Amino acid sequence: MKLIAFIPALAAVLLTTTGCSATEPVSSTEEGATYSLLIQGYNYTDQYIDSFTVNGVGGGNVFVSDSGSGGGGSVCCYAFDSQRTLPISIKVKWAASYCLERKTNPYPFGERFFDERKTLWKEAEVEVKDVSLPAKALEVHFYPDGHVEAAVTPGYSPPRLKLPVTADKQRPGASRSYPFCSHEHLDEVR
Repeated sequence: MKLIAFIPALAAVLLTTTGCSATEPVSSTEEGATYSLLIQGYNYTDQYIDSFTVNGVGGGNVFVSDSGSGGGGSVCCYAFDSQRTLPISIKVKWAASYCLERKTNPYPFGERFFDERKTLWKEAEVEVKDVSLPAKALEVHFYPDGHVEAAVTPGYSPPRLKLPVTADKQRPGASRSYPFCSHEHLDEVR
C-alpha cells in the first residue's frame, strides 16, 4: 500500500524538477512559441542581493559578480512568449540595501538591546529590448548606479562588467556594516 502512495509523489517530483529545462519551447504554434526561461541574476553592485523577483516570480539571491560569474544561480521559471512585441516591460523588485533597527531585548538575560537587520526594497520597470532565440534564460543585470537591465538569451552570457572581488566575495573597499534605520527606512519596510 505504501508503494502505491509513493508512485504519484515520485511522478510529481519528476515533473516539477524536469518541467523547466529551458531547452525547448513548452508550447508552440505556427505563429510562435512560449518558452519557460531560467532567471539568471548578475550583480555589479557592492551589496549582496538577498532576493529579487521578476513580475512576482522569484529570482533567488545574487552575490556580487566577479570576472567570470554574474553572482547568481539559475532559478526556474519565467514564461516568455516569443511573439510579444518588443520592448517588453517587466517589473523587477530587489533587496537593494539594509539598515539596522535597534530593538529592546524582551528576555531578562543577555544584552539589553539588539540590532535587527531590515531589508530596503527597490522596484524598477525594466524594458527587455534584446531577445535571442532559442530563448533559454532571462538575464537580470543590477548596476552600481541602481539601474537594472534585462535580456532574453539562448544561454548564459559572461558578466557585462568585469569588477574586482576579494577572496570573501566582496567588492574591495565595500563596507559590511549597515547604518541604523531612519524613520523613513522603517516606514518603507513596514
